[in-house]
Amino acid sequence: MKRLALYLLALAIGLSACAPAASTVPEPVPVEATGESATAEESVVFPVGHLRRIQEYESTADAMYSTVNFWTDAGEPQFQLLKVDLTDAQRVSLYMGDSPDLYGVQVLPWQGQICLFGWDTLYKVPEEGGATQEIPLGKELNPEFVDEYAVYEFEYRMDRGSNRGKRIDLETGQITDLELPGQIEWIDPTGTPRFIMTRAITQTPLPSYKEWEAYSALLQSGEREFDWYDPATGAMEKVMAEPFYGEEQPDGKRRRHDFLGMAGDRLYFSWYNEDGSANGVESCALDGSDWQQMPGRLEMERPDWIFSQNGTLRWMMSGEPGNLWIYDLPAGQMYELPHITVANGWPEALVGQNQVLVSRGRDPDIVEGYALISLQDYLAGSTDWTPIEDAEAPET
Repeated sequence: MKRLALYLLALAIGLSACAPAASTVPEPVPVEATGESATAEESVVFPVGHLRRIQEYESTADAMYSTVNFWTDAGEPQFQLLKVDLTDAQRVSLYMGDSPDLYGVQVLPWQGQICLFGWDTLYKVPEEGGATQEIPLGKELNPEFVDEYAVYEFEYRMDRGSNRGKRIDLETGQITDLELPGQIEWIDPTGTPRFIMTRAITQTPLPSYKEWEAYSALLQSGEREFDWYDPATGAMEKVMAEPFYGEEQPDGKRRRHDFLGMAGDRLYFSWYNEDGSANGVESCALDGSDWQQMPGRLEMERPDWIFSQNGTLRWMMSGEPGNLWIYDLPAGQMYELPHITVANGWPEALVGQNQVLVSRGRDPDIVEGYALISLQDYLAGSTDWTPIEDAEAPET
């Protein structure tokens, strides 16, 4: 057996450290489909599936995908698409490209293909080999969310009277403009066909940030509203609202909320006092009723990191290396993980079917690679993870 040449070893970044050499893939073949645009006014009807955020480490039930960018000795940009088999942690190369617009590209597995979003082109790489399809989009797009049919990109600012979003169909590349309300602060997926939108409600439209005194005065008397938003229809449904800078408490301090995510039939919010004196997590029903404080540490401590699984909130995590804790929502249980450090099992993502991608290396913070472990074993305190390694090339 002969191992693949690893000339990318010193150049790989992130998960792609020690990347294998490329497998043979035919040259890309341009296709007739184009990313033509349709506007909301044209009443384009489209389905919406389970909305989630596009992850740095995208995965299916049995594989995980990542990319590496590097420069050849001749100064030419190169791109490599990598696949990790989640059953044995073996990594192979699926595709090599030299287009400069593949630098920092987003990766998305979809219906047996890997979608790559370049600057103005959607590339579709067949998993089983064959010609790579290219769909010109006509403009630079950086989608942040995805469902079963499309990806979504939003551009918004609080001091804008109106904002716009785009839906890019993954089959055809057609771009549909989405009308959005003004004064949006955040848009978050929920694993359902609707987003949760956080926006400012003021007596008159906010001026530019540059007019800070007028801008701030309006927010002082304004509200911060959390709404359901349907991208297909533009319909909005109010969940809750509070004074923009927080509800005044009996002790005179103001308490604000931030949306964390949805799990089951509950919406989860972190809360915090503006002066930093207290914080925690609580949840409500989908219509904004039935508010409940989370138990244990979450009663007076909010997470520093959250982890979602298929768009659904799964973990809330806080602490630091050597003093880490994770609250697992399905289990309703807090787990203390004092043995975890930056280079020894730090969780990077939830992948596949209940697996955790973790860092591995030399303590305290020299990360040399990554590994996989089942979610159940990880929370039980196991360090018996499987290092991700490059697959051996077949004998020639």
